Amino acid sequence: MKKVLILFLLFGIVLNLMAQDKINLDTLNFDQLNLYKLKAVKMRNTGAIMAVTGGTALIIGVNLVLNYMKTHPFKDWGSDPEPGIYSILYMCGAATTIIGVPLLIIGNNRITKAEIALKKFDIKPTNSMAVGLGIKISF
Repeated sequence: MKKVLILFLLFGIVLNLMAQDKINLDTLNFDQLNLYKLKAVKMRNTGAIMAVTGGTALIIGVNLVLNYMKTHPFKDWGSDPEPGIYSILYMCGAATTIIGVPLLIIGNNRITKAEIALKKFDIKPTNSMAVGLGIKISF
């Protein structure tokens, strides 16, 4: 048992060290930055869906468990699988929410960083013959 535990720990540490590779946004070109931003948008959307779905499952599961506790005395819980199913529902909802919220936050941060890095490609033309080119009107 100890060997298996040590093996899992070492394997986890190696994978954790491999996951620490940072992307330098200053070295990416326009297409790579757009791809990075697209992946960040997908991560943000996935995080939002997981957070909302998990939160809903968590609330429904807790509500079902509390309603079951009100209607059934504690001595009947051993023979009925219903409270176990409700407990699994709210635990899965909590886990999904716990995973979804960081994905949402990290995705938003990456989108912001990608948009800032993409600003260096916004070059306004100088001495252009086109009248009105580069003029912005904002209210």
